[in-house]
Amino acid sequence: MEKLNFIKVHVEGHVFNLTLARSDKRNAFSPTMVSEIAYALNLANSNPDVRLVQIEAEGPVFCAGMDLKAFEDPTVDIGNSTIPKVEKSLAEIFACLDKPSICVVRGDVIAGGFLIALSCTYLFALPQVRFSLPEVKIGLFPFQVLALLTEYMPERKAMDLCISGRSFSAEEALEKEILYGMLDPEETVLTELKRTILENAPLAISRGFVTLRKLKEQDYDDKYNFLLESLADLRKTNDFKEGMDAMRNKRKANWQNS
Repeated sequence: MEKLNFIKVHVEGHVFNLTLARSDKRNAFSPTMVSEIAYALNLANSNPDVRLVQIEAEGPVFCAGMDLKAFEDPTVDIGNSTIPKVEKSLAEIFACLDKPSICVVRGDVIAGGFLIALSCTYLFALPQVRFSLPEVKIGLFPFQVLALLTEYMPERKAMDLCISGRSFSAEEALEKEILYGMLDPEETVLTELKRTILENAPLAISRGFVTLRKLKEQDYDDKYNFLLESLADLRKTNDFKEGMDAMRNKRKANWQNS
């Protein structure tokens, strides 16, 4: 793996852990940091042993959004010549992930930090975490975040969060169904969710992400035929045969991801 300046990664079991590590800048993402995240997620996506991606962050702020100075003045950004330069939105980068992802937020989520938090399949936060979209206070608008918010709530409520620019609590985020769950001291819900994901067929889950993305990317004249074809392809896999045999013999499946 190439040297990374602003994130840290390690694989534990079948879990690919990615940690935002630019706490001195409140984990605000620069162009190089975005490229590093893209590089790391591509590694996770292409590794058949990885079944789950977990995102966390160092420091008191999960992510303060875009580093405006670094994006406006390339000389401010500290480059990383060892990895490919990627000019994509974080939301677009996460949308290419074919595996489940869990974002664990222990510090405040501000502005473009939502792009990471909302792009993950599951989002957990500590009770004291605050969320805010303050872009309108400096003459900007969180367009990309708005697109993600509308996947969780009606347009008017999503627009209200963007227009008001106010801070809201983790409890309110849970009520709005932005959060999947609150982190308890023992993190039992998070641990149980990870165990459940890792026990289930990784290839089937991956195919689910791919199929959902294709449904979003284009209009199908007959989407149900497309879905039936996707199911037929999955029925040809070794994991399906293994799953059926495990069910018949009342044993735990040994997934091969093939």
